[in-house]
Amino acid sequence: MSKGKIVEVIDKMIFACLVLYALTFLVSTPINLLVTAFVLGLIKLFWVRPKIEIRSKHLYFLGIFMICTVLSVFFNEGASFSEYRSYYISPLVAILLIFLFEFTKKRVLILISAASLVFFINAIYVIYQFFVEGNAGRPAGFADGYMLLCGMNLLILPIIFTLALYPSNIPNYLRVFFFITVFINIPAIIFENTRIVWIALAVVYPLIMLFSIKDKKKIVLGLILLVSFSFAYFQFSPTSIQRFEMISSTEYKDQPNYERMLMWQSAYNMFIDHPVFGVGVGNYHEEYINNYRSPLSREDTWHPHNVLLAMLAQTGIIGGLGYIVLFIYMFYKVIIDYKNTSNYITLAFLASLTAFFINGLTDTNFVGHNLKELTYMFYLIMGNYLTLSNYLTIEYKKS
Repeated sequence: MSKGKIVEVIDKMIFACLVLYALTFLVSTPINLLVTAFVLGLIKLFWVRPKIEIRSKHLYFLGIFMICTVLSVFFNEGASFSEYRSYYISPLVAILLIFLFEFTKKRVLILISAASLVFFINAIYVIYQFFVEGNAGRPAGFADGYMLLCGMNLLILPIIFTLALYPSNIPNYLRVFFFITVFINIPAIIFENTRIVWIALAVVYPLIMLFSIKDKKKIVLGLILLVSFSFAYFQFSPTSIQRFEMISSTEYKDQPNYERMLMWQSAYNMFIDHPVFGVGVGNYHEEYINNYRSPLSREDTWHPHNVLLAMLAQTGIIGGLGYIVLFIYMFYKVIIDYKNTSNYITLAFLASLTAFFINGLTDTNFVGHNLKELTYMFYLIMGNYLTLSNYLTIEYKKS
């Protein structure tokens, strides 16, 4: 078999792994499909050598973030490098795939279509759980937990909504399918009762409509329909109405909100006592239980439900600044890009990044405990944005 044929077969295997990942990202699988794709990409290097040209500083800031956060492991007794490797290093394979596999627009569209199909089916199952099975609490469909579903909703649905609305050369039948997926997910998201999803999408969806639709009357009509449908579905769920009314509550009786305030205070105190390098990655839970848990707390938590506070508590001002600078650069760059290009790829990433950031205000969704799947997905989306925006070009030469 020729070298060219071998590389072609490996590329097909990598893409098969990516498609399977796009169809299974809400559930646990026996193997990590992104890691498998990455390993296949490394094997491909025996036959080809990539010539890489990078035209942005995204990866440099990501590298700075990694260096800043790993210092907490070296300068804190008992800090866990294995946990750092699991939550910080391992997900990097998702973005490193862009150096080993060509993400063309056609391939990315196939992956998004597969993910859209998953959201469509899962939304139907959530609605079934609510109406037929009587699950009025936190139905999550097929997903491995409502917090995973929450994070994936905010990472991917804004992209799907952007592709459905923004004028582009995407086939009309796909745009219709994407729109149907977003529409069927409205009642599902309401019944899932995750308030940060409601808040984030209430911010991001109108922005997508504002930038995607030129006719102001259509924008107003779309917003009216979105609010009307949402209001109607809320009437089916007293639990959802109750949780909506509690969004701004800070009373002790409203445990989710009050508990988060206690967690935030504990994480802040942890940072104040360990300002430079934090308590160390892997030490948060032990420090929280033994030294920082409030007497009023009713939960045994492993993270403070806030990304920035988690960074400051575990990695100190050094790691916290690494995180802040990384996200400031990403927002700055994508906003400038959209002003210059006004294309749907940039808007899709901006919408996803905004929703992901809002999610991080009340959950540790980035390099967070037991939610590292979200970091894998975020890096995969970021890598595709860099590739499709021509910030990265790769040419392969036979070795």
